[in-house]
Amino acid sequence: MSSVFSGVVTSLVTPFRSSFDADLGPSSEVDTFRVAALTRWQARSGVRAVALAGWAGEGSTLQRAERIALVEAAVSAKGRMAVLAHVGTPSTARSCALALDAEAAGADGLVLVMPFYNKPSFAGIRAHVEAVAAATGLPLFLEFDEAATRVHLSSCQMAELSRIRNVAAMIDHSTNPLHVECMSRAKPGVAFLAAHDPTFAATALLGADGLFSAMANVAPDLVVGLWRAICENDVGLAREFQRRLQPLADLVEAEGAAALKEMLHGIVGCDTAVRLPLHRLGPDARRQAALIRQGIEAVIPPVPATLEIARESVR
Repeated sequence: MSSVFSGVVTSLVTPFRSSFDADLGPSSEVDTFRVAALTRWQARSGVRAVALAGWAGEGSTLQRAERIALVEAAVSAKGRMAVLAHVGTPSTARSCALALDAEAAGADGLVLVMPFYNKPSFAGIRAHVEAVAAATGLPLFLEFDEAATRVHLSSCQMAELSRIRNVAAMIDHSTNPLHVECMSRAKPGVAFLAAHDPTFAATALLGADGLFSAMANVAPDLVVGLWRAICENDVGLAREFQRRLQPLADLVEAEGAAALKEMLHGIVGCDTAVRLPLHRLGPDARRQAALIRQGIEAVIPPVPATLEIARESVR
């Protein structure tokens, strides 16, 4: 991977195959066939990288072997696209172990969310990042998601972490587009990726180097179109893409991975299964998802043939 990253990164869902055992009850396993198919679709749509096992990929519910299988399946289908693996946990030792697993499985980079739950000081957070960076030679994408982790860092602290060896990018979920200003203090060559879907256009037009998107799971063409409009400094077109994407962004903000899987079920036949504590959508949200999906399909090209084959395989 280049040391300077730009473009769209999709925070990929983890497709499951659900089953039911009379003794054990409902269960699910990673559907590596559809992981590969979704990865190819993202690559053909112009996405620069997929990030696996994050919040959209239900990473907290995945076992070690499942994470490895997930990376291997995506790597087999990535083409020129990069594959990033989420390795962030509240345990530094476990994050280092996951980083080594991901590197061995063929990942091109790592995503490290700030350590949550333990309420570490900034000194502890810095030592955590340094330990993971030292465990592997892969580029490190630092993820800042205060709403999910309750870890608040100032722009100066974010910029300080960017100077750690191997750090290639910062992924910021802030709802404030002006947070991009932290890049003025960051190490040269470190990218800033906007990760709050509803404010993509505003943040990117202020100088972000790329978009980190969950809604690109179901609308990669539209998200890539938004990014290209931004690169061409076409503010009007960028705002139009954001307008088209807004209902999807709002649904994903409200319902998370379950909404993405519901829509992918209609598009490519993926199972809607999610793992507890997540739950499938209720009737009202399903109807809303169906209407949004119809609106998306009216303005973007049909899915590639490989995904049509995946859809047919479940009929």
